[in-house]
Amino acid sequence: MQAEIALVIAGSIRRYSVEGMLRSLDIQLALQSITNIEDLSTCHNGQLVILDSDALKSTPGGIAEKLNIRNMHVLILVNSADVVEQSWIDQANGFLDWADLRPETLREAIVDVQAGRFHVSATLARRSVTAPDQAGNDTTSKRTSMIELTAREHQVLRLIAEGLSNRQVARSLSISEHGVKRAVGIILAKLNCPNRTLAVVRAIESGLLVM
Repeated sequence: MQAEIALVIAGSIRRYSVEGMLRSLDIQLALQSITNIEDLSTCHNGQLVILDSDALKSTPGGIAEKLNIRNMHVLILVNSADVVEQSWIDQANGFLDWADLRPETLREAIVDVQAGRFHVSATLARRSVTAPDQAGNDTTSKRTSMIELTAREHQVLRLIAEGLSNRQVARSLSISEHGVKRAVGIILAKLNCPNRTLAVVRAIESGLLVM
């Protein structure tokens, strides 16, 4: 496996830690550590960019879209309380929680992103679908209420429930097919479902989606 990686981590300690993990993997890589987000302009098509949420706070608007246009993959490292801007959510190819960060999970995320699969680490997926145990018949509804879909994710979920393919959804919403695949990946993670069909069934049964 070979990878070209641009690393954009705001804190030096965290940056050195991630660099060390990357170099310990069985991956042939060309690693470029970037301290100024503007230097991403030197990156090229197909390159993987690993950023953290702190670096994103000082990122000029439009950078996410430019990376997508240039076919650069984006993996974002986040903390549990982070709020990521919608533009980065739309363009990212995966999210990895710092709490999950280990050499093996970092390798898994890189493999998924480079293979075109949307990656969500275990902690993020569990936090999206898990609520404290509650007694009584309304346990399922309480857990469902913890699941939050964005307006775009609701649109995508409704259209796939109507039987549209990713390409048809993309045309209907005037977004890229890649954007649809990314949204579907997030929906599956939030609903803790392995496929689109089960996700639709679970969303309808729980009242999250009303047809």
